[in-house]
Amino acid sequence: MALQADSSQLAGRARRLYTDELVKGLPPLVKRVAEVARHALDKPADHQTAQRRRDLATALHKHGKVWLQTMGDGLRQVLTHGVTNSATGTLKQATPQGLSLVDDDTIDREILTSRLALSIMDRASWEFSDLRSRVAVLERRQELDTNDMLRAHVLARVVLDTWHQAGMDSPGWREIQSTLQEEFALLVEEAYHETNRWLIGQKVLPEVDLRPFIRRTVDHSPP
Repeated sequence: MALQADSSQLAGRARRLYTDELVKGLPPLVKRVAEVARHALDKPADHQTAQRRRDLATALHKHGKVWLQTMGDGLRQVLTHGVTNSATGTLKQATPQGLSLVDDDTIDREILTSRLALSIMDRASWEFSDLRSRVAVLERRQELDTNDMLRAHVLARVVLDTWHQAGMDSPGWREIQSTLQEEFALLVEEAYHETNRWLIGQKVLPEVDLRPFIRRTVDHSPP
């Protein structure tokens, strides 16, 4: 087990490693998403669906690099400064008269964010559980903060916010949602695993077994 004086530093280094693993995996992820969007153009569809697919493929071609850059910047921002109130999102807004409803677009983004986070945890829950235990021990706490960057919903928020900031919309996201959920789930699972492996190397809860990690092969043939 790590010495007490080093524990907080180890936890910080673990979060940095997790962030680095995510950022490292983003370029192939964005490339894969753009490829799937292009291949979808060749599939039969009604006029409305075909137009939505064309819009998505065009948007990814034009704005994919911006999305990639802003995702990386957003993750580093969270690592350095934590999650701000504006970044966590909320379904209610305060006014002098009390709480008011927000617009449909905001609610839609919340739904998409929640679905992405759930998809990530459906795949990566075992790795997250081990990592959460190790970091909690290092920081001498019972549980991670609600908006700790290691939690899937924080990444999901960054991903959805930067998608829109880069110039893409919710209909486009929904068109390729299954691919996005699968790709981010794989990426996060791998990032959790590598962070757990590193912490075990630092003698942090080695009794919590490092589960054999086999990255599921993704079929990269045209859909």
